Amino acid sequence: MNLSDLRELFRSKSFRFILLFLAGIIIWFSFYHFIYEFDKLLSSNSQQVDIKKSISILLAEQSNYFLSILGYQPQIEIYSDMVVTLIQDTKYNHGVWIGEPCNGLKLFGVFSIFIIAFPGDFKTKLWYIPLGVIILHFINVIRIAILTIIQAYNPLFLNFNHNVTFQVIIYSFIFLLWYLWTKKFSSLSKKNE
Repeated sequence: MNLSDLRELFRSKSFRFILLFLAGIIIWFSFYHFIYEFDKLLSSNSQQVDIKKSISILLAEQSNYFLSILGYQPQIEIYSDMVVTLIQDTKYNHGVWIGEPCNGLKLFGVFSIFIIAFPGDFKTKLWYIPLGVIILHFINVIRIAILTIIQAYNPLFLNFNHNVTFQVIIYSFIFLLWYLWTKKFSSLSKKNE
């Protein structure tokens, strides 16, 4: 590879996107790790702030609201490290544990970094990113609600649905939102028109 090839590589939008995306991911995961280290520090100093648990409680409350609309009697139990959502008066009443990986925060960051790194109008990104995060959060709320129903009535199907079915659904929606961005809203799509 000669010098002119290297210059060409650094000028390409694809290379800049990959560089921005990777840098954004490194910064995001470092910041994400810092949030939870900060959370541990606050918890150990008897502060009342618990970021991880607050997000899990919000997710459990919204999932339980959805369950109550469907006619179930949901309940939330809060422990030192986890939040449990369950349906009352069912045979398998162990509930679904909601912890840090289930809250969707990591995925919201990855989704947002892709949109930020990909070429496009800044003003469009300002509404597309929050809208995408809200859509992904809503899907996560429904996911927790359905997993709570599965756990209450047929817990043998919980692991498969948690680890396979809903992973495919969540990632499919992320890719769909990315696809829509690249095809409808990015500056690359406008050049193709």
